[in-house]
Amino acid sequence: MDTQNTGLLPASRIFAGELMHAVDTETGFKTPFGIFSPKIFLIGTLTEKIQRDGKISSLRISDPTGVFSCSMNWQNTALLKTADEIDAPSFVAVFGMVRFRKYAGRTFLEIVPETITPSTREARDAWILSTAESAISRLEKSPVSDIRKELAGRISAALSSVRPAGPKEEIANEKILEIISSLSEKKGARILDVISCLKSLGLDESSAKMRLGILMEEGECYTPTTEFIKIA
Repeated sequence: MDTQNTGLLPASRIFAGELMHAVDTETGFKTPFGIFSPKIFLIGTLTEKIQRDGKISSLRISDPTGVFSCSMNWQNTALLKTADEIDAPSFVAVFGMVRFRKYAGRTFLEIVPETITPSTREARDAWILSTAESAISRLEKSPVSDIRKELAGRISAALSSVRPAGPKEEIANEKILEIISSLSEKKGARILDVISCLKSLGLDESSAKMRLGILMEEGECYTPTTEFIKIA
């Protein structure tokens, strides 16, 4: 399966809708469509934080094909703190280990997170696209079955949920001057702070510097020192 290097083991990217069909065999974890690493990387929506004895015991993280059940390690206090600080619902990225746990005569598949970080819609969409590419390739090599048909439908729905990248909104000169004004102190606004703000709006560093240069050429602003920029 598609992997990403994260240390000693590669991390599989696998949809929840496929992972639900996984079994543990002598040769490792596998689904009807192939073997996968027990280390997993996913980006999904944190939908629920379940608590026991005042601590987060598990998380429910969904992708458009299903739900991942994540069991928290209470000894990892830093991870518990991070999970507690992330609001639900929100996008999160998780590295973890897949395991099967037996309880009350039943076997449950769960993920034990090693890291959890806040993520974005764009990153989630990129994860869906890369995971779908790998999954579709494996499904095409698999015999026709009800499970294959079901998963193909779930993957199609996942791809439909990806938001197309639209054109970036043009940043008007007035907006840049407004940013400079809002960041200005006695000497003006720190150029690095202005560039950082413009980068958050979608400009790369070179484009941000170019736009500031044009404004200076047009006499809209000037640099009293090498560190500051000021509205004329």
